Amino acid sequence: MTNFSATQRGVARLLRKRNTPHGKRIVESSILKGVEISDSGIVELWINPNHPHCPCCLDDLISLRSEVKSLKGVLACHIEVVGVPHSERWTAAVNE
Repeated sequence: MTNFSATQRGVARLLRKRNTPHGKRIVESSILKGVEISDSGIVELWINPNHPHCPCCLDDLISLRSEVKSLKGVLACHIEVVGVPHSERWTAAVNE
């Protein structure tokens, strides 16, 4: 159980420190819509980018996914992009 707690703390710490490319904190409720961490270490994030047509926001989500995956105890990370036009395309691009 302690490994799971350490994984949760690591993910929380990473998210708290992170800003979007436009200077907003990613943990703002308008951006970060949900976080789930399974016992096996699979992290799922639901994110609503605040600038849906900005390529740097897409690059930033790809970078965020890599950073989360590199945390100790994280087996995989899936980011679901929500609340923007063609969100399924964003989600596919971020998680490829």
